[in-house]
Amino acid sequence: MKYRLGIAFDIGTTTIVGSLVDLNTGKEIGVESLPNPQARFGKDILSRVNWIIEDAAKLTALQQDAVTACGNIIKSIIKQTPRLLPDDIKIVVAVGNSVMEHILLGVSPVALARVPYRPAFKDAKELSAKDSGFPELPCAELYTFPLIGGFIGGDTVAVILAANIHKAKDTSLAIDIGTNSEIVLCSNNKLYSASAAAGPAFEGGSVKCGMIAKDGAIQGIKIENDRLILDVIGNVNPEGICGSGIIDIIAKLLNAGVIDPTGRIKNRNEVEGNIANRIKESESQRVRESEDGNEFVLYKAAKKEITITQNDVRELQLAKAAIQAGIRLLLKKAQIGADKIDKVFIAGAFGSNIKRESLMRIGVLEKEWIDKVVFVGDAALDGAKLALCSEKKRKEAEDIAGETKHVSLSGSRHFQKEFMKGMEFPG
Repeated sequence: MKYRLGIAFDIGTTTIVGSLVDLNTGKEIGVESLPNPQARFGKDILSRVNWIIEDAAKLTALQQDAVTACGNIIKSIIKQTPRLLPDDIKIVVAVGNSVMEHILLGVSPVALARVPYRPAFKDAKELSAKDSGFPELPCAELYTFPLIGGFIGGDTVAVILAANIHKAKDTSLAIDIGTNSEIVLCSNNKLYSASAAAGPAFEGGSVKCGMIAKDGAIQGIKIENDRLILDVIGNVNPEGICGSGIIDIIAKLLNAGVIDPTGRIKNRNEVEGNIANRIKESESQRVRESEDGNEFVLYKAAKKEITITQNDVRELQLAKAAIQAGIRLLLKKAQIGADKIDKVFIAGAFGSNIKRESLMRIGVLEKEWIDKVVFVGDAALDGAKLALCSEKKRKEAEDIAGETKHVSLSGSRHFQKEFMKGMEFPG
């Protein structure tokens, strides 16, 4: 039997995810993810752009990193399904933020680092996969999603496409949580979008014990009957903390009074004296004091220790403050209040492991949105998969990109003001 396959990639700043799809049935055959090896040039997109500014030859190295990771994902999925061959793959669809798509295509993104922060291109691209750095795919074409503007790329278009936000009759907000977090607002049949440089904390990066969401990652905690209980993916010994875990842990430590609204991890005597949170003395011993700020010990074994440090908390504060400020700026642009939001879509590669209560507790979500939240998982990848199987969907994606208004946050006094306000946690 001759297969007609397609593979969709969500090329994230921190993680690259690929999904192999049977084009005849639309069924997913396999999905794999790998850390983006470009992290060796910096954990955020601007660090990578700066490498290219300093040395134009680095563009080739960054492009090769992305292509090699995609190739390894293809090999891994096909290896698990021996009857399939690379020649069976007829189309590759890739989505990513503007910098990621530029690098994938070998186009310099340096214009994005300079005012007025415009990408070198915005249109969708249709190219030979082989000629674009995928020698293992001699029979495939490569389609990259169109960009909206600034740092808002094809991944945001794909989220809008997958969640049908552009067709919504109500007022909808979408937040694609990641290293480069994107926010979309649909109000009065108009689409607004902004990009918030949240940093890698939401994906387990820039965190002392951070890791991607896989077996061994702590994805949350419970404090019950004066005991701390770890929720570990795969129910195995913990190896680190993933993005959803960072959010949930800090939310729970805020509730327990271990962290105060300024984000400071309290001293041990302050925690012991807080009768209301009812953490036993044995739990308060988890707080370890140092000159660099306190840290909270989540897990300790003979050769393994996992902690939340003061710097980890600060990294999350920076990330969530950027998203909060971006949301408020879009609401201001659309001239509506937070109370007018009817639905909130939460997208991100961590799927639905994140808890809406934790997002509310750290301040990403408003309290009145708690029952309006819809988790759509890796909607960017889902949008790419839709485009794999349908030229109509590819055309729809191009229409979305043209209709969405890019709201730049760079240099905005209002953004800076909202960002500073968003640094504190709700009391």
